[in-house]
Amino acid sequence: MSTLQHAWLGDYEINSVHCSGLTFARHSHDECVIGVNLVGEENVWLDRREFVAGPGAITLYNPGQIQGGGAAEGAPWQFISLYVSAEQLAADLGLAHVEFDRSLCFQPDLARRLAVVAKGASSGDVLVRELNEDALVVLLGEVVGLSGVRLPGNAAAGKSLIGRAQELLAAQLHQSLPLDHLGEALGLSKFHLLRTFQKETGLSPRQWAMQLRTRRAKGLLRNGMAAGEVAHQLGFADQSHLNRHFRAAYGLTPGRYQSVAKR
Repeated sequence: MSTLQHAWLGDYEINSVHCSGLTFARHSHDECVIGVNLVGEENVWLDRREFVAGPGAITLYNPGQIQGGGAAEGAPWQFISLYVSAEQLAADLGLAHVEFDRSLCFQPDLARRLAVVAKGASSGDVLVRELNEDALVVLLGEVVGLSGVRLPGNAAAGKSLIGRAQELLAAQLHQSLPLDHLGEALGLSKFHLLRTFQKETGLSPRQWAMQLRTRRAKGLLRNGMAAGEVAHQLGFADQSHLNRHFRAAYGLTPGRYQSVAKR
């Protein structure tokens, strides 16, 4: 018996599986596959080699590699599989191409963080899913680095380029600005945009845009604009979305803030 949860984070397909005794015949994929083993042991067959991946192991498969294996009959097994084209992964990380040099890495902490991101993929909140997509890109940079692929050095973006990024985000507050569009405008990959922006501000671009939305919402509410109109004007999904993020930032709902501000 097995339970499968399937989701997408941007261009990344994610399967979360809870099962016992599941095995796979020898097969291959067109995409890069990253397996995250959380519970149990997987007996892996990969290109005529055999090895065991226990809890905390991350397995890496290049497109076209023949793989197979699984857990012993009756043995509990929990794992996550991520699928992405080699071209997309390379573009997101600022690489000309990607090819894993290692097929097994034992990284329990990284595996745990990948599991948290995978869980966030099932959230009904669009912003939560987008933030987990950002986190996944950064984590995959770590995975690819551990696999033997050398990542490009950090771009010397500096405060001026991050300032330009903030200008672009501020101009598009009424809608979510995709990371790849922002990266193209600045000449940075998603990975280096996220790393550089976080280094300069302590936030991801989407987190920074959300704090600006809530800050501007505060001013509009103080001036008497209805919460529903504020939500629409600033690109919140709906009024409840505004309520959730406003309360998280300021400790009270927009309605309560308006009643206090009128005194």
